[in-house]
Amino acid sequence: MPNQVTVPFHGSQLLIIEHNDQPYTPMKPIIEGMGLAWQSQLTKLNNNPKRWGITKIIIPSIDKHNQMVCLPLRKLFGWLQTLSPNKVKPEIRNLVIQYQNECDDVLWQHWNQQDSKPTPQVMPPKSMRLLMVMEQGQIVSTQVVPNDCMVFGRSEIPDLIKEPGFFSIQDLKRIADIAMTKITEAAQSNIQAIGHR
Repeated sequence: MPNQVTVPFHGSQLLIIEHNDQPYTPMKPIIEGMGLAWQSQLTKLNNNPKRWGITKIIIPSIDKHNQMVCLPLRKLFGWLQTLSPNKVKPEIRNLVIQYQNECDDVLWQHWNQQDSKPTPQVMPPKSMRLLMVMEQGQIVSTQVVPNDCMVFGRSEIPDLIKEPGFFSIQDLKRIADIAMTKITEAAQSNIQAIGHR
């Protein structure tokens, strides 16, 4: 049987299980522990399995006949941040926030203690900028981005370049260098295409 750790957390019994030499956590106890509907969150996980790295694992201590949907522990923080506490029922809002703030660290600490490794202090920053991609009202990916990161359409780029102070001289030089390289590549490609006719 794979290495397994049970972690009491705000009235729930969460699990960490070793699979392919890394810690995974079954998602159903976490989702239900927050008071969220398992089926809708399972759909969200299944809509982007590569992003979340979900794996189905049989955990005999829970159910020796059925596989459980598990997430690599390293992906848990990112997944928790896709939850919007303002969109859940008021009676579970505080619990969802507690899970977002504490769950991944508590599981990580328990995992490291059972291996007798020193527990690293892995604390999420107090604030961060996230880029979320939504499809049909569902968040399909979330990525931490630098504080100076912005999202804009391609058609807006020329106007942004003209805007005084928006880009530094070094930024403008890099943009110009990359643009000239791409123009040269496109011209060479067109010349080769014409030569093959």
